[in-house]
Amino acid sequence: MPKDTSYHKENLRRDLIAAGLAFVEENGHVPLSVRTLAQKVGVSPGAPYHHFADRRALLLAIATEGFDELIRDAAAIVAADLPPVERLTALGLAFVDFACKRPRLMELMYESELTGPTRDPALEPYQTSGQGLIRQAIVEGAPKDIDERSLEIRATAFWCAMYGFAALRRKQNIQSFDRFAMKADDVARSVVGQAAANALAPV
Repeated sequence: MPKDTSYHKENLRRDLIAAGLAFVEENGHVPLSVRTLAQKVGVSPGAPYHHFADRRALLLAIATEGFDELIRDAAAIVAADLPPVERLTALGLAFVDFACKRPRLMELMYESELTGPTRDPALEPYQTSGQGLIRQAIVEGAPKDIDERSLEIRATAFWCAMYGFAALRRKQNIQSFDRFAMKADDVARSVVGQAAANALAPV
């Protein structure tokens, strides 16, 4: 039975996002509908529209929850005051770990109708902030005689390496280390560490 009358507005918004996150992580974002989510939360089909104008607005709210988590983790790493290579490695590993543990949420955040054919403007601050933390770590750890253009290239190369490695690992397309009997986490640490060292290396 619908329970709209017992819901405080903010509680309903929170519960809709939480239910949406759970649905996306189990089923992906494609089959998610506002009606399905209303049924899961136990409210009438029209109740979610008091908080989300349409399905896209709901997907944006779910995606930004994922970005908030990623950025919180990254900010905590930066605040830990690690040596430059360790800091950049930790930032990369945090992203790879998130991508592998929550692949369907990652797909919504980076490879969905929210990002193609053009990225939704609402996501711009989140992606800019996350990549900015990586760039700043490279700026602070790289040799001081590297120019701005080279720093930007290094930051982009590191980001591409992290995203590409995470995607390949998530799809189980990295098997070349089987003969070395390396655990997946050890492979990740070695690959990300090498990318971090390259990003901070002398010219």
